[in-house]
Amino acid sequence: MLLFFVYVILSSSGIILFKLGSADLSIKMVSNQLNMNFPALSILGLLCYLVSFILWMIIISKSDVSFIVPLGLGLTNVLILVGSSVVLKETINIYGMVGIVLILAGTLLINKG
Repeated sequence: MLLFFVYVILSSSGIILFKLGSADLSIKMVSNQLNMNFPALSILGLLCYLVSFILWMIIISKSDVSFIVPLGLGLTNVLILVGSSVVLKETINIYGMVGIVLILAGTLLINKG
């Protein structure tokens, strides 16, 4: 269960960190050479996401997929929405709130029993 929570945090953090660093992210061709600028936050976000993917493969291999996948995706989506609000100062409108409730309710219903 600890691996699962680490997965959810790393996956959500990776996406938010990549978004934070993406303002300075650039990939372009200059004089027939590929010129790339990857800010540190984007690299950190990619690393978090990579580690979360490895954890996800471990979690799936040891869990009931019909239980863990809806739970993992639902919680990750909710954490991304909340984290975006806190860290990126994005607003959560009424549809986002309803979405959070539906995701959590759906996840509970799928996993009941």
